[in-house]
Amino acid sequence: MLIAMLGIVSHRYSNSIQNQLLNSNIETTELVQITANIERDLYQSLVYLITIKDLDKKPDNEITIDEPTLGMLTQSFKKQILDLSVSLNQVKQFLIESPLNENELGYQEIKRLDESLIFYTSLSMDWLELIDEDVEEADALFNTSISPYFRNRVIPDISNLRMIAIEKQTQENNLLTDQLNQANYAIAFVSIICVLLSILIALYVHRSIAKPLKKLNEGAKSIGEGNLEEHIQINSDDELGELASSFNTMASNLQKRTLARDYLDNIIETIRETLIVTDTEGIIVGINKAGLEMLHYKKEEIVGMEVKKFYDLENMGDEYDANSANGSVFEFCLLTKRKKRIPVLFSEAELINGNNERVGRVCVATDITDRKKSDEQVKKSLKEKEVLLSEIHHRVKNNLAVISGILQLQAYETDNDEVTKALSESQARIQSISLVHEMLYHSDTLSFIDYRTYVNDLIQAITSMHINEGKNITVNSKVDEISLDVNQAIPCSLLLNEILVNSFKHAFKGKDEGLIMVEMRENNGLIELNIEDNGVGIQADNSTNSNRSSLGKTLINTLVSQLKGKYKFRQNSEGTGTQINIRFQKV
Repeated sequence: MLIAMLGIVSHRYSNSIQNQLLNSNIETTELVQITANIERDLYQSLVYLITIKDLDKKPDNEITIDEPTLGMLTQSFKKQILDLSVSLNQVKQFLIESPLNENELGYQEIKRLDESLIFYTSLSMDWLELIDEDVEEADALFNTSISPYFRNRVIPDISNLRMIAIEKQTQENNLLTDQLNQANYAIAFVSIICVLLSILIALYVHRSIAKPLKKLNEGAKSIGEGNLEEHIQINSDDELGELASSFNTMASNLQKRTLARDYLDNIIETIRETLIVTDTEGIIVGINKAGLEMLHYKKEEIVGMEVKKFYDLENMGDEYDANSANGSVFEFCLLTKRKKRIPVLFSEAELINGNNERVGRVCVATDITDRKKSDEQVKKSLKEKEVLLSEIHHRVKNNLAVISGILQLQAYETDNDEVTKALSESQARIQSISLVHEMLYHSDTLSFIDYRTYVNDLIQAITSMHINEGKNITVNSKVDEISLDVNQAIPCSLLLNEILVNSFKHAFKGKDEGLIMVEMRENNGLIELNIEDNGVGIQADNSTNSNRSSLGKTLINTLVSQLKGKYKFRQNSEGTGTQINIRFQKV
């Protein structure tokens, strides 16, 4: 009976400790799984943010119907944050026995992770609002704040919490294991009375409980330390075998999560922009692959060097001082290992930790060498075309001058007054066109002319042609600052020339002096040209009416039609002159 009672008591006591140890290990498994879920949810939330950033940059015509919308991704991100809070509360329930005991193991780590998640969530929500307003500033905030904070603060915090959780559970497991060993010693001591029975009991306890528990404990500790390739070799069909299988499955899942984190790091390494991270003293502590290729350095060479060694401060120090302090993007030059200047779009921003302390700076640079070369080629090509077009205007003006000279020679060789008159009028029209090309030749734009200057020059030229006719005719002009392109300047010039020449020739018959007023103004793109004289009027001379109804009127109709405008004559009170009003829309 004594041996039976001893067996029963010892068996129950051993089973009690074994069950406690089993429950403790199950809690450890659940706790490690929960922390793994937290890490997975954290990486998933960052993936959502990266996807939102990439989708916001993508043109609308490149977005397929199968891709999620920004709204869907934002809602998924918020749900992921809620899941993180639930998981963190589960960790608190496992680890913290008293929420008021700040010295308890795991209390500070959970508090630190909670603060990191709150800051990460706040920063991400601010970023989601900013991306709708300013994509470039949002992109810079993500690269310089959210992503570095995620890698340097949040992920280390969850890893540290996992280690604390495993350490705490390991301590409990060790305590239970010690109790179990003590039970074994007590049983062994009592079993001295019944040596054979005690030996059998000891062998049973050692082989079926102690050894598998030790393997389980060592395997759990190894997995908690990051050795995810560890597999616990317990092939029994009991609870310990199931627990070992659960640990092996958990290690396999964690290994897959680690691969996902490495994939994210690879994305950062493969971006085309140069990314340089420095400490507070300006010493390089990190640089991606694009930066190494641009500066022609190996990573082990450049880490530890002063970052300003690669800044072209000698030539662009003023630009750097003016723009670097406010974090704006500006054109700058970086120096390679052989001191070659590389033009880049550059930005530099402070790196702040969770305690709002400055821990360094982040520099982002995009190589724009090819773009600068293309700009230079475009400028060179444009300059060549401007020179060619200027030469064309010059040659057209010269050719028109030759034609005008030929007409002048023809006028000298004929004795017919009508022929001479016709040649002189044609010569005046050609000179008005030549004056347009001359002004275009001297203009900076080569396509528009200052029409106020042109009107004054044309009036002076026409006045010079009629200065020897014995009449004192004054021409006053009032012209707004108007610029016309060549397609409107030439017909408008011919029109103005035709009306002024007709006024000089026909408006002042029988009068020794006269006045011609030329007004030209622009109102909301509508050009209005008024030419008025104080001559004898349209009805005073039938020959004048006859001339105007023939070639002159035909030219005026044709030229106004080319301008897509309208015109009208108005006879002033008897004997006080004529007014013509022309309106057309500026192109």
